[in-house]
Amino acid sequence: MVIGLERYSGINRGEEIAKFQILKRIPVEKVEETVERFKIHSKLKKEFKKILSESSPEILKEEPAKYSLLHLKADLLKEMLKECHFCERRCGINRYETKGFCKCSARSYYSSEFLHLGEEPELVPSHTIFFNRCTFACVFCQNYDIVYSDDLIADPKELATLIDIRYRQGSRNVNFVGGNPDQHAHTIAEILLQVNSNIPVVWNSNMFHSEELAEMIEDFVDVWLGDFKYGNNDCALRYSKAPRYMEVVTRNFLRAKENGELLIRHLVMPNHVECCTARVVEWVEENLGENVRFNLMFQYHPTFKAYDYPEISRRLTGEEMRRAHEIASRKLRNLV
Repeated sequence: MVIGLERYSGINRGEEIAKFQILKRIPVEKVEETVERFKIHSKLKKEFKKILSESSPEILKEEPAKYSLLHLKADLLKEMLKECHFCERRCGINRYETKGFCKCSARSYYSSEFLHLGEEPELVPSHTIFFNRCTFACVFCQNYDIVYSDDLIADPKELATLIDIRYRQGSRNVNFVGGNPDQHAHTIAEILLQVNSNIPVVWNSNMFHSEELAEMIEDFVDVWLGDFKYGNNDCALRYSKAPRYMEVVTRNFLRAKENGELLIRHLVMPNHVECCTARVVEWVEENLGENVRFNLMFQYHPTFKAYDYPEISRRLTGEEMRRAHEIASRKLRNLV
């Protein structure tokens, strides 16, 4: 059992239930009026934690509800697309008619899906589904080919079938990534409605989502695999065009801690050990605890537009890696 990921480990052993499978078995009255839908959602959301704590594997023997709390979430997420505020850029555009910063319409696309053997040890093999597009514009983007194109249409039924197939092939989780998964939450909810397997949901995100989106997705996310990229707002704005970065991601990490389990990734960048790595580690230790699962990553390499920024146009030095590890190991006890 991995410290900090006890419930996730329990789902892998068949002793716990993935959240979305519980949501599918909570019946909901289907109404047409949007305001009333949100009221129903708020009421049931308050009851969900109690239902979650009392659920046992026996619930999987029950047939899913014809119209469930997960159906309601999917419908509300699709309604939210009409004035999109899935992320904290809060474009407010109607994604059925146009596109905002992330260049996403109401239709989702993905670039690939496969059993990933290169993730953290507790996740491998991880069924990763790489969605296109992102809510950031990182100048050093390692996946710019995914972020700036639309590849395969994300058909919920087809992807749900693939999730079940990969589960039978040995996947320990379904890992929604990209790009970024946040802007595809409506599609992911539709996918999960058709998944039969009791498989943990991993949300591999830049953690820049809005509180309104968190209200919807936190009840079907089992593990938040969150990127904590920067330790200050200036660096976030310069390299990812992300305003109010620290305010948003720290709020979301605190909320995620209360509504799931956490695995944090931090990519160490050249010339950013003190301004970013040290501050990220300090905040995590003070606010999430020294035992949070933390992956200190050293695989940064300049790509995409990074060469336009001299200070990050090289790989890490040995001294930078040593210093970053020293900082993290001094304050955190659960390093990957």
